Amino acid sequence: MMHATQFLVASDEVLLDDGGNPVRLVLQTASEQVYVLADDVLQRLVGRPAALSDGERAELAAADLLVADSRDEFSEVVEENRAYLAKLTDRMFVLMPAAYCNMGCGYCGQKHFRLPKREQHRDAIKRRLIAAAEDPSTSGISVAWFGAEPMMGYAQILDLSAAVIPACGSAGIPYSAKMVTNGALLTLDKIRRLYHECRLRFFEITLDGDAETHNSQRPLKSGRGSFGHIVNVIRQACDEDLPGLQFSIRTNVSRANQGRHAQFAREMQDAGLADPRVSFYATPVREWGNDVSDYAIAHRDVVDVERDWLEAYADHGLAAGTLPIERRHMVCVAVNRRAEVIAPAGQLHSCTEQPLVPGREDTALGHVTQAQSAELRPEGRYDDWNKNLLGDTSAFCPSCAIFPICGGACPLVWDEGNPACPPVKFSLPMRLTRYGLHLGLRNAV
Repeated sequence: MMHATQFLVASDEVLLDDGGNPVRLVLQTASEQVYVLADDVLQRLVGRPAALSDGERAELAAADLLVADSRDEFSEVVEENRAYLAKLTDRMFVLMPAAYCNMGCGYCGQKHFRLPKREQHRDAIKRRLIAAAEDPSTSGISVAWFGAEPMMGYAQILDLSAAVIPACGSAGIPYSAKMVTNGALLTLDKIRRLYHECRLRFFEITLDGDAETHNSQRPLKSGRGSFGHIVNVIRQACDEDLPGLQFSIRTNVSRANQGRHAQFAREMQDAGLADPRVSFYATPVREWGNDVSDYAIAHRDVVDVERDWLEAYADHGLAAGTLPIERRHMVCVAVNRRAEVIAPAGQLHSCTEQPLVPGREDTALGHVTQAQSAELRPEGRYDDWNKNLLGDTSAFCPSCAIFPICGGACPLVWDEGNPACPPVKFSLPMRLTRYGLHLGLRNAV
C-alpha cells in the first residue's frame, strides 16, 4: 500500500495552466523539487491514493510524492542530517567581540554592558583559531561576527583577522567571514577594510521599515536616528568594486511597522538598493528569552503580513527569495561539535541565543583561555538534537511537512518548552501560489 508523502506542501490556491486546467504547485520538501499537479490528481493523492491510475501512481512514486506505507520518511531525513554533520571537516566560530550595543531596541532580549579590554582573552581567541587552522583534520575556517553589536569591537575584528587569515593561508585552507550588524557604525572605509583585510563578503543588516518606523523602533542610545546613514553606506558599498560582496536587509516586523511595507520598499528603491547585491526579507519579532507581547504581530496575521512584504519587494524591484526550498541538514551551530560561540567575556557556548541573555548565564561550556588546543568544544546540550528527535520528543517535527527545509528551527526554544515553528510553516502554501503566478500560471477566479 502507498500514501502521500509526509513532506508535501501544496499551494493555497488553485491556479490555471495554459489550457485552463485547474492545477496546484506542490513542493516535496525532502527532495527540494516543485511540481505542477492537476488539482484532481492532488486530491486523490492526498485523500484517495487507491483511486489513482497506474500511470499516475508510477509518476507520483518516481517523484517521491507517493511512498510506501512501510517508509519512515522522518527517520530517513534525520539520519541524512546526522550523516551530513558527521562528514563536516570545517570549523565554524561565532565571535562576539563586544558586549555593548549602541542601539536600544525595545524587543531585544540581550543585556548589554561595556567590558574592559582583555588582551589575554583576545590572545586566547587567536590561539584557539590558529590551532584549529593548523589541525590537519580542518578543511576550512568560517567566522561569523555577532553581537551585541560587533562593530563596537571593530579594532578586535581587524586584529584577530590579521592573525588568523595568514594561519589559514599557511595551512592551505580557505577562510571566510560574515557579519550580523545593526549597520550604524559602518562607513565605506570600514567596509573596504573589512572586505580586504578580514575577508568579509556578507553583511546582514536590520532596517525595521521606512525611516520613521526604523528610527522609532531601533533608536540609537544617543537619541539620533540611523536609517539614512545605514542606507547611504550600503549604497556606497554597492558602487565600489568589491566582487562578491552581498548585503541582506532584514526587517523585524512588529505591530508598529507591519503596514509600512510599501513605503519601505519605495524608499529602498529610491535609494538605489534594487540591486542584485542586496536582498531583503521580513520576519516577525520573536521572543529572545524575553516578553515581546507589546511588539509581536497576531499569529493570524502572519501569512497576510508576509504576503504584503513580498509583494512590496516585488513591486519595487527588490531581490527577495520566493521559495525557501533548500534542505537544512544543520539546523544551527548548536548541533555541530565543530562549531562554537565565543562570548564577549570569553565563555564558550554552543548556541548563539545564550550569551548576554538573562536567565541563560549558566549555559557556558568553558572558557576560551582553557581551550587552547585544536580539540572540539566541550559537549553541548543540543549536540544530540537529531538523535533525540527519533526518541521521545516534545517537538512537532516528526509529523511536520517542512522538517527537511527547517530542521527543527531552534532546539533551545523547544528545550525551554515553547514551539519553535518558523513563520514559513504557515506561509509556504502562499509562497507556492506566488511562485506559480511567477511561472505564468493564472488565478482561477
